[in-house]
Amino acid sequence: MLYVIVAVILAIALIVYVVLRRIKSREANSNIVSIDRSKAKQLGGQKCSYCKQMSGKLVFYADHNGSVVGVCRQCRPIAERKDMLPI
Repeated sequence: MLYVIVAVILAIALIVYVVLRRIKSREANSNIVSIDRSKAKQLGGQKCSYCKQMSGKLVFYADHNGSVVGVCRQCRPIAERKDMLPI
């Protein structure tokens, strides 16, 4: 009788262990991004660093601190006035 109880407890512990491992592996796989989804995001464009409007094409400049700034067509004269270097 004691062996049956121990066997049932071990079986339940094994099932709980397997279920928890599967849940943990699913969480690890959620970090993977599909290429199709990332391309769909890129098709929508990116935001301009100055006016924050979505733009299909940005020109990238390096400011005086060395950080990268993406500028749309309308804001390009602002970046050129500030003597930013095009990348």
